[in-house]
Amino acid sequence: MTDVELSISLLLSQTLSSAIFWYTLLFDLPRYALPFAAVALSQRREPSSVDAAPLFDNAPRKVSVVLIGHNEANSIRACVRSLREQSFPDFEIVIVSDGSTDRMSQVAREIVGSGDATCILATDVRGGKSSGVNLACKVAQGDIIINVDCDCSFDRFAIEALLQAFDDPRVGAACGDIAPRNASATLMTQIQEIEYLESISVGKRFSGSLEQVTCCSGAFGAFRREALVQVGGLDVGGGEDLDVTIRMRQAGWRIAFVPDALCYTDVPESVYAYIRQRLRWERDAFWLRFRKHRRLLNPFGQNFRPAEALHQWDFALFGVASAVMFPVYLLWLAANYGLDAISILVSLQLALLVLDAAMLGLASRITGRAAFARNAPFLPAYSLFMSYVMRFVRLNAYVDEWFLSGSHRDNYVPAKVRLLRPW
Repeated sequence: MTDVELSISLLLSQTLSSAIFWYTLLFDLPRYALPFAAVALSQRREPSSVDAAPLFDNAPRKVSVVLIGHNEANSIRACVRSLREQSFPDFEIVIVSDGSTDRMSQVAREIVGSGDATCILATDVRGGKSSGVNLACKVAQGDIIINVDCDCSFDRFAIEALLQAFDDPRVGAACGDIAPRNASATLMTQIQEIEYLESISVGKRFSGSLEQVTCCSGAFGAFRREALVQVGGLDVGGGEDLDVTIRMRQAGWRIAFVPDALCYTDVPESVYAYIRQRLRWERDAFWLRFRKHRRLLNPFGQNFRPAEALHQWDFALFGVASAVMFPVYLLWLAANYGLDAISILVSLQLALLVLDAAMLGLASRITGRAAFARNAPFLPAYSLFMSYVMRFVRLNAYVDEWFLSGSHRDNYVPAKVRLLRPW
């Protein structure tokens, strides 16, 4: 009997009372094993943008960068400066001051006056990110619209790399890699650096290899104008980046992940701010997937496509079901093993720590960044936080959204905008 056959036999022989690792086998192991398998199959690193063919040999395009901000007076200059240092310089910048009450509109006008930006649009009331992007697109001249957050800065070759994805006429949107700019600020930001490496640098590469990129990040994403117009622009409400990406996929457009297009952003520095952000993200994802786009799960629906059902079921299983089943697993362990459950959980956490270390090593290798040595000391905190805090944060978000429609109370999007949602 081979090792594989022995392992399968062992798994099949488990009883309810002895299969103490069922939660890890069902919900944890796949999210570690699958990215490793994808990298092993590819056996190569994507070519660097600076080694690629000249960008616009046969497809000249106009490019517009749109910056939407609310009270971003302290951030906008640095963002524009980083954009103007790009290796690809031929793009316009459209700034929207979305109901700002600080000096953002004045600072933006000064930037336009200096020639670093093309125009500034200022609204008297806040409409949210979606309305700001739609407004900017009405005056932007580009065939490619690049949407960035005002608190971001960029690797010098980021835009050049991102635009190369559109050499494929099937690509409707492309997103880049994202890393925390303030990673060394607090323990919470260090934890997020590991999270971004695992979920974006590794995770989105894996998703891209399966044509399963489902969110073109609002922090740094590019859209083909034709595709954006076809789906009607951005809809109101939170999670606009996930929503427009799903709608583009339904319309038949490909979504590309470009690992060489690197964006740096500021992440929450306190646990409280981080949890608030993630509660919002998870609530928005839940209502988008299970209310607005729930038809994608129906195999008898008119427009059912297995590729779209796959990412919906992936979220349902590894997002929602894993969060719901974790407290069930803890209670099951306590009921069956008493105080020995503590030893079992410690053993499981040590195993997850080893897997997180392996994932961090993989991220360091495929990104070419010296990420392992810098982040290894924070792996225990990361592993514990993701296991025993974030699972309950996600559970709270899903329950709140399912029973109380919590996303309708989130002031991140103005009430007059979010309450227009029919879902």
